[in-house]
Amino acid sequence: MSTNNSPVNPTRSEKLDGGRVRCVVYLSKEEAAQIEAERKKTGVSQSGIIARYYALGKNNIQQEV
Repeated sequence: MSTNNSPVNPTRSEKLDGGRVRCVVYLSKEEAAQIEAERKKTGVSQSGIIARYYALGKNNIQQEV
């Protein structure tokens, strides 16, 4: 299959050494609704939004240490 016809996907994450592992996240209804609203507004996937929130929180914790 040729990649010449494939659309560019700018939201795709970088490849990680060792790959990725599936993870389930349980959210309150309010948090889920907030993420869904952001998804509709930005066009970013729910998993992308959750991953961004996770990374922001992880970076904040590392800065505090």
